[in-house]
Amino acid sequence: MKTKSYHPIRALRQILNQTQGQFAATIGASKDTVASWETGRNPVSHSMARRIAVVTGVDDRSLMNPELPLLTMNPNPQRQPYTWAEFEKHRKQFWGKTVEEQVSSQMPNCQDALELLFTAAAQYGSDTEPSRLPGLIGSFIQWCKMARKDFELEAGIDSQLATRKKQDTKTQSHGQWRALAKEMPATATFWGFVDDPKRDDQEPLSLKLETIPTWNPGHGMRGPKR
Repeated sequence: MKTKSYHPIRALRQILNQTQGQFAATIGASKDTVASWETGRNPVSHSMARRIAVVTGVDDRSLMNPELPLLTMNPNPQRQPYTWAEFEKHRKQFWGKTVEEQVSSQMPNCQDALELLFTAAAQYGSDTEPSRLPGLIGSFIQWCKMARKDFELEAGIDSQLATRKKQDTKTQSHGQWRALAKEMPATATFWGFVDDPKRDDQEPLSLKLETIPTWNPGHGMRGPKR
């Protein structure tokens, strides 16, 4: 029997054995937002209920109506009471068992959606009506930055970027390197330039610099193709 303090979000979170902070990061919301749901201060929106349903496999209607029991999202053969076992089943069947499986199963669909959006936006370009693609890309960049923060993905993204090291080579004369060291010493140091007085100004010097891409949505963040 449900008590007055019952809230479906709290019940779901307890089934998943997550703190408010962990649950918030899982669904891309703030901890304060989750707390406001559980205290009844704010209702769960339909769009957020649908997101939670995709993540957990719970029926979104169960999340928006405290009078309903928590049930599974899948209606075949019929919706079951939502349990940890049902969450595990949903996670393995829908998302895959490994990181590679999860990414490979979802990436093509997302890429397809982006291609359709970008193409449709670009088709509006004309002399009288500007293309909507720049605005769409700007919106996408904002979403990427927001998603990185909301889902607390900073560390995971940085670890991936660290595997994308690339090596740049800069060749110029010793005289040019010396001039750079005077005008922009930090840049010369960044490239690892150490002056050798024995070298003639005209003698070339090639320096190599290994860099790691930074998080910059809308721009390339991969190393050179091999």
